[in-house]
Amino acid sequence: MVVENAIGIVLVLLTPVALIYAWVCYFTPADKEPRGWRSRVTLLSLALASLAAVLWLEMMTRLPGADWRTGAGVAHQVAWEYARMRTAFGVLLLAFVLNLFGRPRLILPIALACIGTASFWLFSTMP
Repeated sequence: MVVENAIGIVLVLLTPVALIYAWVCYFTPADKEPRGWRSRVTLLSLALASLAAVLWLEMMTRLPGADWRTGAGVAHQVAWEYARMRTAFGVLLLAFVLNLFGRPRLILPIALACIGTASFWLFSTMP
């Protein structure tokens, strides 16, 4: 149990590094890599992975209130979070699948960012 938690924490901490690395590498000109459909797919998957992180910020700022001591509003808050989490996981899954068809050099960092963002969503919204 401790090992899984440590792996999850390391994964979540490496996510911003992987995302920043992928953005920097994407916009760094590479002479060998032609600008084609792989670059467009990579940009789309990178944008979707970043969008999921921004959606987390949006969700936390608009989270409906609930009193966890008395239980008032808890069901509404959990249902609201679940709906946002399903949307974010769908976006991350799409980014992950598209990433597999993108630039080979950026497949691993974007995949790590997708998995780490999904883990962060899951860990931060657990009751």
